[in-house]
Amino acid sequence: MRLLSTTRYVRVLLLAGVASTCLLSLPATHAEHVLNLVVENDTFTGTDRHYTSGVMLNYISGVEDGPRRLRNLGFRFPGMQDNDEMHVSLSLGHEIYTPTDIKVTALQEDDRPYAGYAYLAAGFSTANATEIETWRMSIGLVGPDAQGERVQNTVHNLIEEPEAQGWRHQLDNEWVFTLAYEKKWLNRAWTASERWALEADVIPHFGGAVGTAQSYAGVGAMLRLGQGLKKDLGPPKVRPSLPLSQFYDASAGNSWYFFAGIDSRFMAHNIFLDGNNFSDSHSVDKEFFVTDLQAGVVWNNPHFRVGYTYVMRSREFKGQDERDLFGSLTFSLHF
Repeated sequence: MRLLSTTRYVRVLLLAGVASTCLLSLPATHAEHVLNLVVENDTFTGTDRHYTSGVMLNYISGVEDGPRRLRNLGFRFPGMQDNDEMHVSLSLGHEIYTPTDIKVTALQEDDRPYAGYAYLAAGFSTANATEIETWRMSIGLVGPDAQGERVQNTVHNLIEEPEAQGWRHQLDNEWVFTLAYEKKWLNRAWTASERWALEADVIPHFGGAVGTAQSYAGVGAMLRLGQGLKKDLGPPKVRPSLPLSQFYDASAGNSWYFFAGIDSRFMAHNIFLDGNNFSDSHSVDKEFFVTDLQAGVVWNNPHFRVGYTYVMRSREFKGQDERDLFGSLTFSLHF
């Protein structure tokens, strides 16, 4: 029996989106807003397995006098100062996970489960000259009502690829949540080449999450080389991953940079490998330590931003034959 009809699930998401938007708009916002579309897919790297698709639509806006207003509402966060710059964001996303061989109809006990995941997330960040802190809460649905089978096979039909045959073995319907936190330390960009007007910087970070979807703790760093590095901190990505910026400064013309980074996580819990929390389902023995190596390029102008990230992820479960590869495209509109 299905936990929740697709129509009702869409209504719940829309209602949650409206409620979150009303809550986020309580403080007065600046005129600057950014809309991000992030598309992650292993097709970009020539594979079709495991974390095979992720799409996220994200809206982020500045908040005038945000920390003080939060304190007036009774919310107090360690390290937050009244003069910190603040941004709030709202995201709607969808992810698809499959085993390696999608042509097999039988249950593949030694490979990861099929899973679709649809979610709504809201969060905020505070920033000053030396550091950025980000909090994010996501609520979503894993299982058939997340429409992973329909989305994947519809896309495969459009691009004339074989349909995935094993979706009958996917995870059961289950509502999940995750509360995530990240902190980044900002280093002033130094001149890498006066002749070519190049800058470089390093951004270390740590973070973690707790929840019924995923629980983890991680550390990492990113190196950037280019021009106008203070305009952003890299393109946004679907999490968990190297924590990059969703907002960017559109003033003062064009900017560009190359970047490379590493993010290592201790995975205490991952529903997409451990299986359902409250029912029996297919599962595999996960690897507790997972590392992402990433490299890419970003270009900004006063109206939009584009970026591409190439990701190599270490093995996530015992018996996994190969590391995973996928690409991430980012399109951002500043208004």
